[in-house]
Amino acid sequence: MKFKYLSFLFLLILTSSGALAQIIFDIDSLKNNAVDRTEYDFTMNSYLTNNASNPDDTIFEWKVISVNQPNDWELSICTYNICIAAPTVNDTYSFSLKVGEKEQFKIGWSLFETAGTGSVAVSVNSKRYPEFKDTITMQIATLASFTKITQPAFSVYPNPVQNKMTIRFSNTNSKTIEIYDILGNKIFTQEIYSGESINLSKLTKGLYIIRFQGLSSYSKVIQKS
Repeated sequence: MKFKYLSFLFLLILTSSGALAQIIFDIDSLKNNAVDRTEYDFTMNSYLTNNASNPDDTIFEWKVISVNQPNDWELSICTYNICIAAPTVNDTYSFSLKVGEKEQFKIGWSLFETAGTGSVAVSVNSKRYPEFKDTITMQIATLASFTKITQPAFSVYPNPVQNKMTIRFSNTNSKTIEIYDILGNKIFTQEIYSGESINLSKLTKGLYIIRFQGLSSYSKVIQKS
């Protein structure tokens, strides 16, 4: 009888403490088996929500549990506009998230035009209550690694560009286009539809990265001549 009472008490304490901290992803796994290897990089997005009841439970940490990828690929993970390139397995990286708020969590690879498949598992936990955590996995495969053929996510021309560049998507929905310099500074953003052109005449000569954002994010290297 005493053992049953202690077991019930332990279960009650565990259930009560579970309400103190809960960090959850909106999805358990991300998958895309039709990635164009000619893209500069490929990213997929999820969202983390802090459902903790303790208002002080706002500091969290994430770590890569496992990763498999071609040698030429480079993994990157971003939280709150802070990106970690090539994170080491089991190293922890902290970030803050207020109770009741939601934050975008990005996982992706720089592909460097290398065909292959990649998989990664990432866990996130509360620093105050490390036993409360959630895990997300991501798997991708490039088009060159199997026989399926599909349209590229987006195309740009001309490239190199002098003044105007036309952008086409694989669907007709509007997309937010962003352009970054080689240091990673965002220097241009605009919402456009497939087939529209953007004016890049004010950019100085050099290499830039053009990216469109969505559930999945794609990038290409462009040259301003």
